Amino acid sequence: MQLVYAKSLVLIFALLPFRASAQSNRGTIDGIVVDSDNKVVAGATVYAHPIGVPFVGVVPHSETNDNGYFIIHNLWWGQYHVYGAKEDEDYPNVGRRLYGAGNAEQVFTLAPDQPAQTAAIRLGPKAGVLTGTVTDATTGAPLNPCAEFRRTSDPHSSLTGTGLVKAKFRFLVPSNTDVLLKVWLDGYKPWFYPDTPEESRTSLRLKPAEVQTLDIRLQPDPSQRQTGCGMPVGTVIPR
Repeated sequence: MQLVYAKSLVLIFALLPFRASAQSNRGTIDGIVVDSDNKVVAGATVYAHPIGVPFVGVVPHSETNDNGYFIIHNLWWGQYHVYGAKEDEDYPNVGRRLYGAGNAEQVFTLAPDQPAQTAAIRLGPKAGVLTGTVTDATTGAPLNPCAEFRRTSDPHSSLTGTGLVKAKFRFLVPSNTDVLLKVWLDGYKPWFYPDTPEESRTSLRLKPAEVQTLDIRLQPDPSQRQTGCGMPVGTVIPR
């Protein structure tokens, strides 16, 4: 019995260094989020997006407390883009290329000699706000179409999917930026901002916090069959 107990103790102590090693390759990033007036922002979301490694899943993130403080635990060694968002106050998720990924990001490295980093995140500028409705031009029935937003200066900046523009919608548009908008749905003619044929379309441009309302009326056309409608909500074209 004593021999078995002694062997168990040896096994436990033998595993301790392994467990410590397994935990020691994780780090943290913490800090404060402020707005353009240097006021702390409660309820903002801060993301730590891994750089240079294949990544599928939820980006590590944390929400700020009443003092604007956040901390993101259990991050593997490596580099991270760190950025913030608070979409209900019109601060977009700048990790999406549509909003100018890279312009408001900071890069931090976690390593055995740097297991913790502190970030000062400043939100802003605010996005423009596009609101409105989408209906059948003949019956007035509400429609939930597909939509694509894209910077005119960057063909790879598309944000495409269902749920971006719904029967009643509110969407953040990168401010002071020329953006193209397309809306489509099977059985209807595609709609191009500002309700013109595709060859005559122009870009949408809003100032920070500027609000524009669109009432989009889709014209029925049974011959129209568009591919891509039904993609996941907010599908993002990779960087």
